[in-house]
Amino acid sequence: MAPCQPRYVTSARPAALRFSVCTLVASEQKYQRMLASFARHGFDETNSEFIALDNRGENRFEGYSALRRIFPECRGEYILFVHDDIELVEDGAERLLSILRALDAADPLWAVAGNAGHRRAAPQELLRHLDDPHGLSRDLDGDAAPVEVQGLDENFLVLRRSHMVFPSLDLEGFHLFATDLCLQARMAGGRAYVIPFFLRHHSGGNASPALDRAIGQVGAKYGALRMPGRILSPASTVYAGRRGRAQQFFDTRVLGTAARMKRFAARLSGA
Repeated sequence: MAPCQPRYVTSARPAALRFSVCTLVASEQKYQRMLASFARHGFDETNSEFIALDNRGENRFEGYSALRRIFPECRGEYILFVHDDIELVEDGAERLLSILRALDAADPLWAVAGNAGHRRAAPQELLRHLDDPHGLSRDLDGDAAPVEVQGLDENFLVLRRSHMVFPSLDLEGFHLFATDLCLQARMAGGRAYVIPFFLRHHSGGNASPALDRAIGQVGAKYGALRMPGRILSPASTVYAGRRGRAQQFFDTRVLGTAARMKRFAARLSGA
């Protein structure tokens, strides 16, 4: 019998492309609009590959399973995981590469980036750099540096092939998988950022029982792991464990009462 022949790895395999653009596709019409906008803004076969997870007609994948399935397919240095209803309107491949190269140099441990999230140093501050049904926001306009955040919105995510973070195995669904990635990155020693890459997202998201379930599941998971009591994502607030329940009481009773009193005083002063 012939002896086993090992393959010796002596260095990292270089990425074949700059970008892998990965999309959960539910609407072919929206996806074609997205692809056309990427083509207009410098993403082509010389620097990018486009990979579609096919949810047309039925949901074959959800957010967590889609991320796990797509990673082995990706050949890009940077992996973009985006909604099929985003559209590039001004920033393109050259600007994105410049932003990510600068972030590589400024923080070699960054792992996840996006366009909306709560500032980690001041969690009450939501940073948004996009145009969507909630409004147009340019919180990181011009030459602003990326800002570290707690969690991110799912419409546009960037991950690094060299610092790959995988989503939880024990969670599923279409909500909060970006926040889960950010928390997984943090536990691995990495960080998450909002970056000044502007685009349009044609959906504003909706509250639903599925979102409520996701909040409960993420809260239970990270509460058991003794993560911070209040975890903020652009779409929701997750209260994890006993510290989270105490924080929730403070937020709803103390801060909620203060906010109601402030509104009441404003009405009196305007009377």
